[in-house]
Amino acid sequence: MNQKFLEQWNKLKLTANDKSLKDLKLQFKTNHNRSESLSFETADIFVDFSKNWINSEILNELIELSVCANIEPKIKALFAGKKINVTEKKPATHTAQRKQQPAKHISQDREQMFLVAENYRSGQWKTAFEKKVNAVVNIGIGGSYLGPKLAVQALTELQTNNDIKIFFLPSVDKAALKLLLQSIDITRTLFCISSKSLGTIETIKNSHSIIKRLQQTDGYNPSKKNQSFVAASANLDKARALNIPTTHIMPFDEATGGRFSVWSSIGFPLLMAVGKQQFLAFLAGAEKIDKHFLNTQLNKNIPILMALISIWYRNFMNLSAYAVIPYDVRLRNLPAWLQQLMMESNGKMLDLNGDHLDISTSPWLFGDHGQLSQHAFFQAFHQGKDILPIDFIGVLGEKCDAQDFLLVNMLAQSAALMDGNEGGTKQCYCPGNRPSTTFLLKKLSAGTLGQLLALYEHMIFVQSVIWNINCFDQPGVELGKKLARNIVEHMQSDNIQQMQLDQSTQQLLSRVLNNDK
Repeated sequence: MNQKFLEQWNKLKLTANDKSLKDLKLQFKTNHNRSESLSFETADIFVDFSKNWINSEILNELIELSVCANIEPKIKALFAGKKINVTEKKPATHTAQRKQQPAKHISQDREQMFLVAENYRSGQWKTAFEKKVNAVVNIGIGGSYLGPKLAVQALTELQTNNDIKIFFLPSVDKAALKLLLQSIDITRTLFCISSKSLGTIETIKNSHSIIKRLQQTDGYNPSKKNQSFVAASANLDKARALNIPTTHIMPFDEATGGRFSVWSSIGFPLLMAVGKQQFLAFLAGAEKIDKHFLNTQLNKNIPILMALISIWYRNFMNLSAYAVIPYDVRLRNLPAWLQQLMMESNGKMLDLNGDHLDISTSPWLFGDHGQLSQHAFFQAFHQGKDILPIDFIGVLGEKCDAQDFLLVNMLAQSAALMDGNEGGTKQCYCPGNRPSTTFLLKKLSAGTLGQLLALYEHMIFVQSVIWNINCFDQPGVELGKKLARNIVEHMQSDNIQQMQLDQSTQQLLSRVLNNDK
């Protein structure tokens, strides 16, 4: 990074020594306008940053850090389609996927997906058993699973009039396949193979398992229209190699990263669940945040503030973990999606030049539904020795006692984490001053879900700019996949002994391969 950035970084390190910043009650006492001045709203989401270890001066210093990192030119480069994925020498086109008026090739891909969905939803196309589809199974893992599953689960209320149920098969676990087959009528099920590269070993193995099962089932007779398989992929040749007709393949732009791809044909399960208009509303919600991110000044730009506050905790307050706690069961899969988005994108130790970083990057991220979390790990939040920032996410929606109870619990937890408890016995002491951010969605709709996911996507991008890393590659993931493929290939050729493996892996592998002897 440039000298000005380093000087600003060191200035923030000195500022972080001010212990009064961690006294939240003092911060509120000395600034009666704190809640209002540290709260922001865009579209249908209200964000309150006031229970964090920050003040306006800290935010200004963090914003100056982002200026030194050239954040505004980097944001413009993202939206302009510049090759910001320097490892693969590609742009990052996830924001282009959700434009209401996209580029011609993206529009064509989207229309192809809409056509496939309409043909199956209307019954014009049937399964290879000549039966109308009543279930869709998404065969995919990672970004081809987490985003679609989150979206489908979050928008369950939009699916009440839909007679097509959505299932997911991410793992090669035999028990998962058995459970799935107990839940569906395979003769009325459409299987969607979702993989950008169609090179993911889990997805390919699961696809072949289903193909074999279908071929063993009486009446299986694929035709030009009636197919039990469709594919969402950027690799058309590999999709055709699976004997899927071109008419049943839904391509998407090869420069759209897997974990950012729910806006593309990887979102096909969501489209089948909620229909075209709601899917377009999902895209439109995300585009609202894109415009906010691109056009809003830095000190009011919510994704930028989210990222800078997270960097403040990670690098200047030395907090290594981060929790996301949605107080709505429909958003229960949000932490899992965000876990991949943040840790796979920014869990890096090398900068854009391939040089080792001297600073920490992605925190460890976890979370679950709020009320379940209260009765699981909130004890450590309140009294544990380690501290972490928390994002609380609530949905206002329709007024009802149950929803009010959830939201009251959420607000009570954030207040208790800040206030602590000094009364009662010594064992009841809670120190307080535990930081958190609260997000309030006006309702949970296709549009607001798109807004929420886009906020976090842009947060991750800003983090990567500050840390000077590429958030669009995953060489660590590729390393593990490469070794797994190598072991499988040696097993299939019966020469596993020729592999140069460490003693521990050799011993464990031997037990795995000889467990029936």
